[in-house]
Amino acid sequence: MSGPHAVFVTEGGADVGLGHVSRCLAVARAALGDGARVTFLAPPEPRVAALLAGVPARVIAHAWPGDAAGAVAIVRALAPDAIVVDSYKASGEFLGALRAAAPVIAVDDAADRPLPVDVVVNGSIAAESLPYRRASGAEFLLGSRYALLDPVFSEMAERPVAARVERILVSLGGGVWVGEVAAAIRAADAVLDGGTVDVAAGPFGMERELDAAAGAARNRVAVHRGRFGLRDLMVAADLAVCGAGMTLYELSATGTPAVTVCMADNQRPNAEAFAGRGVAPCAGRAGDPGLGAAIEAALRRLSGDVTARAEAARRARGLVDGRGASRVARRILGSAVARRSA
Repeated sequence: MSGPHAVFVTEGGADVGLGHVSRCLAVARAALGDGARVTFLAPPEPRVAALLAGVPARVIAHAWPGDAAGAVAIVRALAPDAIVVDSYKASGEFLGALRAAAPVIAVDDAADRPLPVDVVVNGSIAAESLPYRRASGAEFLLGSRYALLDPVFSEMAERPVAARVERILVSLGGGVWVGEVAAAIRAADAVLDGGTVDVAAGPFGMERELDAAAGAARNRVAVHRGRFGLRDLMVAADLAVCGAGMTLYELSATGTPAVTVCMADNQRPNAEAFAGRGVAPCAGRAGDPGLGAAIEAALRRLSGDVTARAEAARRARGLVDGRGASRVARRILGSAVARRSA
């Protein structure tokens, strides 16, 4: 008998970024490592397709948020042993229809709607504080123990904290955030003296604006497209400016001190929790008029205090060990195997 078949239903694009796809990819890679078969159902978006191209999985392109009934039919025909859904657009009706085919695992960090599923996963450190409706009988896997990072983040060796900050990484997510990214570049450039600003630009354009920001900088600015090599950029960085989404968890697993920017309302619990635990100060929200100055001030405080950076790195690694995706994959596959044997 072949391994259990896990189907992932997710979405991504310029409007929502690539966070949903990335979380699913993390679990999929862990599941593949444990012998599962994997299929993705995702909208026909070129950047999503490129992200999924490096995984030995079947990919079905379908505009499912606009055709939920068609998506349910496709998933049922795949005869899955487990279905993982990661999208704010997945309604209770949609989840319930999928559940008729196989156990459903919802990856959710909003707690803003009924979730008629078997398992709810939220790897946020603030997950326990959210108002989930627990009367459904679902199992809840909550907290940073279940942060869905690529398994490559589970083998991170502890690294020394540099006495002098020479490299700052700017990574504000996979969407188009021209003003915010430019402000972060200027702030990092103002703090550095003869260093490098690495910019993880994502796949959604901004070439002209980023070239202009790089050309006006005193320090070297290196712009990196897509997510290729992002972990290596994190390890090389002495400090980072990041959104308060999955990148913050990845930076924590690598022990990279960071300053956060809340890029969307759903990131606020993350930003507040990390700041409250002394891991990553929050400079503000996307769109704030004084955001650049606030980022610069936070970077200056950390860059001038090696003890504070070392303590932030220690606390970050204590919160996020990088093994969350493996824990979730084993929980999913264990249930699938038990269901097959019943």
